[in-house]
Amino acid sequence: MKLHHIPGSRSCRVRWLLEELGIEYELDQKTLGDGSLRSEAYLAKNPNGKVPTLEDEGVVFHESGAIVQYLLERYGEGRLAPAVGTQSRPIFLQWLHWAEATLMPPMGAIMANRFVLKGEDRSEAALSVGRRQFANALRILGEAVDGKQFLVDDAFSAADIMAGYSLSLARGVGELPEEPKSLATWLEGLASRPAYQRSFEGGFG
Repeated sequence: MKLHHIPGSRSCRVRWLLEELGIEYELDQKTLGDGSLRSEAYLAKNPNGKVPTLEDEGVVFHESGAIVQYLLERYGEGRLAPAVGTQSRPIFLQWLHWAEATLMPPMGAIMANRFVLKGEDRSEAALSVGRRQFANALRILGEAVDGKQFLVDDAFSAADIMAGYSLSLARGVGELPEEPKSLATWLEGLASRPAYQRSFEGGFG
C-alpha cells in the first residue's frame, strides 16, 4: 500500500487513519511546488493533481473521505466506526461526510484568498464570507462536541479524524477562533494521540 502525501494536506486524514489502524504503508511524500503532482505519471493516478492518492493491490484512487471509508471497510475490522445497522451509524456517516462537504469549503475560500491565489485575484469580500461561513460551521461542531471527547458515542472514530483535520488546518494558519471553547478542548484531546502526531509530522505545506 502506498500513500501519496504532502505534510499538512488532506492526506493527513488518511495517514492518521492508517496509523490508528496499524496498517503498514509506504509514504510517498511530496512537496508543494516541486512539480511532482503535475507529472504525467502522477496525473495518470490522480487527474486532479492533488493528494491524497492511495494505491492498494492494484486499486488506485483519490479523495480523502472515500479513502477513509475504503480503509474502514477493507481493513477496519469493526474499529473506528459504528457497525452497519446500528443507530449510531447514520450519525457517524453524517459527520464523516460533513467534515469535507460543509466544514472544508469555507476553509478552502479562506486558504485561496490568503495564500493560494495571486494578489490581484484575491478578494477581501470572498475572504470575509468564507470566515463567516466557517464560523457558522464551527458553531455547529462546537455544540456537537461540547462536554464530549468525541463526535459519536463518546468513542474515537474516523469522524473525529475527518473533522479534526479541518480544525488542525485552521489552527495551523491562524484561523481557529477562541470561541466556542469546546473546539479547542476537543482538538487538544485528538492532538494528544500518537497517531495524530505521526500523521502531522512535517507541519503544513
